[in-house]
Amino acid sequence: MTAKGKDTEILSFSVPGQQARDIEDLVVDMGYSNRSELIRDAIHLFTRSKMDTDKMSGRVEGIIIALYDHAAEPEVSEIRHKNMDIIKSFMHTDFRESSESCCDILIFAGMAEKVKEMVFEMGSAKKVVEVKLFVA
Repeated sequence: MTAKGKDTEILSFSVPGQQARDIEDLVVDMGYSNRSELIRDAIHLFTRSKMDTDKMSGRVEGIIIALYDHAAEPEVSEIRHKNMDIIKSFMHTDFRESSESCCDILIFAGMAEKVKEMVFEMGSAKKVVEVKLFVA
């Protein structure tokens, strides 16, 4: 218990140096009083998004946007090909002029469980930076 009577646990974790500097910049830019507040809010948003995705059921339609390092292209392509039964259309772009990043925009329609599997698999692939799901 803390002095304020709240049940609080202290967690310790490591992040790369640049990410630590980015966190410090966000604390200042967004007006947080410390890193813990920012990280608590970030975790809350992440878990809320995951819970919203978990609640999807039945047939769903929408868009998935994936940003990833070019080195992840073979794995992302494999995931995409494995799910062509629910992918109605997709676009792939290389941002090689300014970085080694790629972007896929996938338009899908299918059963929620299959969509969730694809999103989680893509999001957990190495060198995938971000995957966003938008349900219509």
